[in-house]
Amino acid sequence: MPSAVEWVEGLSPWPEEFGLGRIRNLLSALGDPQLAYPSIHVVGTNGKTTTARMLEELLEAEGLTVGTYTSPHVLGWSERIRVRGEEADFESAIGRVRSRSEELGATQFEALTAAALAEFAAAKVDVAVVEAGLGGRHDATNVLRSPVQVLTNVALEHTEHLGATREAIAAEKLAVIQPGATVVLGEPEWEDLARANGAE
Repeated sequence: MPSAVEWVEGLSPWPEEFGLGRIRNLLSALGDPQLAYPSIHVVGTNGKTTTARMLEELLEAEGLTVGTYTSPHVLGWSERIRVRGEEADFESAIGRVRSRSEELGATQFEALTAAALAEFAAAKVDVAVVEAGLGGRHDATNVLRSPVQVLTNVALEHTEHLGATREAIAAEKLAVIQPGATVVLGEPEWEDLARANGAE
């Protein structure tokens, strides 16, 4: 049987069609682990991983058990899933979602996201810090129970998927806002858009 890394590397990095149906079905089959803890959802163009790791350290300094999910990685896949300030057991995390992911035809990022969220539930974290992959609205991470969202910044990126202007891209990223949530903006120009999406 291929290792967790070999299996993940063999998955399609892109979906045939963007949407949240597969990840929701996958998480439902796993018992909806993302509902077991509150999350901070980090979106934006640049600085997401740095922001996520900073939040991880701040929360741990308060005595909380933190799960952190980031992407992409620098040296290896296991960097993406962290619990208590350390890389999680990648084989175990992937093993938890592998068969269901295969059944549902999950993409690489969907399988990794599900593995991280399930790992956090198994570790009984107090809070998760989750970095979005591409955009926000249709990103596999947009399934969280997140009372706090962070938008680092907005630049022209992935315009074929997210829109041709910074405003359009910001709208896609801020679509992750949940009603009544606290939103932290790296750029104040998006305040009106954040409030229009339900931010407090």
